[in-house]
Amino acid sequence: MIALVLLLAAPLTQARPPILCQRSRIPTRFHVHTSQRHISRVARLRQRAGHGDLAGKFDKSSFVQNDMRKAAMKLHTRDQAKEGEQKTQKPISQWEMSMSSILRFLVDSKVIHDTLDDIAASYSELSTLNDVSTEIRRGRNIEKDITQILHENPELNRPEPGKDALGYAESLRSLAGESVPAFVCHFYNTHFAHAAGGRMIGKLIADKNFNGRTLEFYKYNGEPKELLEDVRKEIDVLATNWDEEGRENCLSETANAFKGAGTVLQNLK
Repeated sequence: MIALVLLLAAPLTQARPPILCQRSRIPTRFHVHTSQRHISRVARLRQRAGHGDLAGKFDKSSFVQNDMRKAAMKLHTRDQAKEGEQKTQKPISQWEMSMSSILRFLVDSKVIHDTLDDIAASYSELSTLNDVSTEIRRGRNIEKDITQILHENPELNRPEPGKDALGYAESLRSLAGESVPAFVCHFYNTHFAHAAGGRMIGKLIADKNFNGRTLEFYKYNGEPKELLEDVRKEIDVLATNWDEEGRENCLSETANAFKGAGTVLQNLK
């Protein structure tokens, strides 16, 4: 999971590959089919999905655990995964993590997470994903941390969101209008990375700056693995309605999802 965090912190240098085709805001081909055959398939997917680690108990039919995982593993470093193709990054233990940098990190993180939530709530085909994602939303938790830090450090002012975070948020809105599957890639990978490797960063922040006190950003109302499993299952259901092009749009966004989310981590270096 540390490899995932380090990749997220890499500079956003790779240009976004073009989406295979333009789409309207609510693409008709993503509408849920209501045939009995589809309903039965959805029911089987939900029933078979189990609980395990953060990726859930392995399900060979899972788009997330097979296709999306393979795309993500290629972005790990070679010394941490046999599928890895990336160079080793600077250890997170050497990051600066000053109080002011943590504040910038939180402000930028709130921009990204609020944007993810807003988009998920804006598209009809993502209504169920939006519902099952309630417990993993981070916006309110981040705001609590920002308020607390400013209260404890009156010499600090709330910074404006960084241009990279604002740019990434705007690109997410544009991307969702072009391809909902592509947006889903960003949605899942951002939440998974935070609940997995991101919590290691949270521990370092707590130990270095807050006498071991964990920020609200890293606290969940329940086990993250179970909360993420509900999200994973719903994405698998969504993927049953995507054609090959939609699935490819999702997978091709993996590197951009990691690098986009990594824009906020640059604040901590």
